[in-house]
Amino acid sequence: MVAIGVALIAVTALIDRGGQEDLALSIPGVEALIPQRNDEVLQQQQVGIDLSPEYRLVEMTISANANCAEAVTVTAHVRRVDGLAQFLYQPAANLPVEALAPDQNCVTATIEKISEPGIYTDVEWGFTVN
Repeated sequence: MVAIGVALIAVTALIDRGGQEDLALSIPGVEALIPQRNDEVLQQQQVGIDLSPEYRLVEMTISANANCAEAVTVTAHVRRVDGLAQFLYQPAANLPVEALAPDQNCVTATIEKISEPGIYTDVEWGFTVN
């Protein structure tokens, strides 16, 4: 019975994501996207990426469209959460992105493994702002 319950929870999670797991989470070093792909969020939603401790963020951009065009670089304003390897951007007044754009937004996070400098991986995901 317990195995059936666990299986149903797993199937429900896949259905909630359109039947597919987020492929970004299979990229080495990526533990979570903030917000998750296809989430619906508010304009002041924190944006970021949670990485394995052996990875770091090189660059982060936010685009006010679904295809990551016309990106605004926010890297200099990203806060690193010590001990968690989370890299977070909070939209606010006088920052490059003061509020997330209505409708579709796209984030690109460029990451690298600390022990392999210069080898970059881009992680892209989108979400909707209400």
